[in-house]
Amino acid sequence: MSTGRSKLSWRTAAAVAAASAVIGIGAWSAVGEEPAGPRLDTRAERIMYGRETRQFDTLEQLVGSTPYIVKATVTDIQPGRSVGDAESGGVEQARDVTLAVEVKYKKALLPSTLVVEEWGWDSEGAGYQVENVAWSKVGDKGYYFLTKSSAADRYKLINTQGRALETSDGMLELSADPDSDLATYFNGWTSVDLAGQIMYLLRPENSDQLQTVPQAPAAPTASMTAPAAEDGTEEPYPDDSVDDGSEPSASPTS
Repeated sequence: MSTGRSKLSWRTAAAVAAASAVIGIGAWSAVGEEPAGPRLDTRAERIMYGRETRQFDTLEQLVGSTPYIVKATVTDIQPGRSVGDAESGGVEQARDVTLAVEVKYKKALLPSTLVVEEWGWDSEGAGYQVENVAWSKVGDKGYYFLTKSSAADRYKLINTQGRALETSDGMLELSADPDSDLATYFNGWTSVDLAGQIMYLLRPENSDQLQTVPQAPAAPTASMTAPAAEDGTEEPYPDDSVDDGSEPSASPTS
């Protein structure tokens, strides 16, 4: 595993977030046969950075801009679809995270079970997480701010700020950058606090408090496609990564 600093290019970010072409998802074959694709890491070994298409500073913006909001528990995780090609920045494979929905705050007609795509693995099966969105684990429970994925019957986080997990003491573990305005906004909140605020904001009489943050244009600017400048620091690694240079492991997920 390389220890050089990694940046998620605009093309790779676009493939990860929105590409619709399915290249293939078969990483495993019948018992006794060689795997049909790369062996997949059981944990994220590095963190990739992209450029958000929108950024939220308050809960009013997050709730107002998100089509689907649920409280749910992770019940299963499996390798998902692959997208991209060498010309667009490489092939990336998603993780299919199954959620058992406990509360539907927005869009009550949602099914009771949802599959959310999270990223991911690269073309060699090396695991990475995007920004602060650590890989989900079975048993995770929390609040998911979702939109439709480009894949049929799949959802994705509205952006990397769109998940707030419950901790064992009832507090919140955010996927937002801990130094962001949104993380500051949530400072000291419990799970009960968040549930109450979501329900408050979704009452019809409070709709004027909601704000919508528009999505940035899909076409990249020159600054978006330019390579990230090297700053001399090493690439960050997820908290549970060993970063021991080992080969990808043979298990599809943890």
